[in-house]
Amino acid sequence: MTEVKRKEEEIQENEYSSGTDLSGNFSRTQQVFLGLQHTLAMFGACILIPILTGLNISVTLFAAGAGTLIFHWFTKGKVPGFLGSSFAFVAPLILAVETMGVEYAQGGVIGAGIIYLIVGYIIQKMGPDKVSKVFPPVVTGPIIMIIGLGLAPIGIMMASDHYIVAFITLATAVIFNIWGKGFMKVIPVVAGLVVGYIAALAVGLVDFSAVGEASIIGVPGFTMPKFSMAAILLVTPAAIVSLLEHIGDVLAIGSTIGRDVKRDPGIAPTFYGGGVASILSGFVGGPSLTTYGENIGVLALTRIYATFVVSMGACWAIALAFIPKVEALILTIPMAVIGGVSVLLYGMIGAVGVRTVVENKVNFVKTRNLIVASVILVIGVGAESFDVAGIELSGMVVAAVSGVILNLILPE
Repeated sequence: MTEVKRKEEEIQENEYSSGTDLSGNFSRTQQVFLGLQHTLAMFGACILIPILTGLNISVTLFAAGAGTLIFHWFTKGKVPGFLGSSFAFVAPLILAVETMGVEYAQGGVIGAGIIYLIVGYIIQKMGPDKVSKVFPPVVTGPIIMIIGLGLAPIGIMMASDHYIVAFITLATAVIFNIWGKGFMKVIPVVAGLVVGYIAALAVGLVDFSAVGEASIIGVPGFTMPKFSMAAILLVTPAAIVSLLEHIGDVLAIGSTIGRDVKRDPGIAPTFYGGGVASILSGFVGGPSLTTYGENIGVLALTRIYATFVVSMGACWAIALAFIPKVEALILTIPMAVIGGVSVLLYGMIGAVGVRTVVENKVNFVKTRNLIVASVILVIGVGAESFDVAGIELSGMVVAAVSGVILNLILPE
């Protein structure tokens, strides 16, 4: 090997291990394709929640795509987040749809979006310094960790449908990301899904019956909302849970891409974007939208941070919503394949939390820091949910609130 060739390989290796944004290494056409990874990574959430709640899958895909573009506009393209269905709303949406119908459930989703706008205004008045004081690295790092660790059981549950297929999917994604060259290196999710799908075909896990029945072109089943106080009181309070999940995910995105999003563009614009996106989703028949962990995992794995790439993922979702045949084909992807990729993506989120603590040099010699982190981790990982005054709060939300309070009251 010549000295020049060796130097070129060293430069390439340093480039891919430096943690910097690699988006500039790829053409616009390649970036459009890279956006598909974000769409595929979100399918578990964008498909599972409509199935559970009785909402329309095509409408959910459209709402997630359109909502993501709205989010990018409000955040001036500085937060490459992808919005998806919020799991915090699953239980109330199921009850609202069963007892009052989809249209009234939509009114509750619109109410949740309005709550987001109100909270965004309050945070804007607080200013970035107070937000940083409430969410320092000793709080945000462990919160990001429990986002990934909290999703871990979902990834394992999906992988349990067929562990061998899930392992093949996971191994393929790892191999492409570690040993791939150039463009191949940054498509681990697509590569894992393709190879995992082939493996699933080989063992008979794929059912094509729905593909033949689906039409090639079709308009999603949009529905107009109806409003009742009962539905609003049932669905809208779930926004309390998703608010903190939203903050944790946005901070995780900031930590992943190396940007202080608390100052630029600020937390408030992310709430405005999420709120308007949820209001739009409610008006067309979709669920409440929130930033999503799978998206963070793709960012951390590929180091492609360009918001344009994520916006292209949103456009893919919108396009798929109008092509039932392709949507039906994607729905044939077995849970084991999605689970194999999810294991990697969820783990990457937890690792981003560790990196947040390390890079900000959080001093765990201080007992107060140990206490704050310990309480967040144990509550967030150990408890699935808490019933507080008749409202079910996720363990992650209670953990985040506990960590914030402890950080504010414990002396330095």
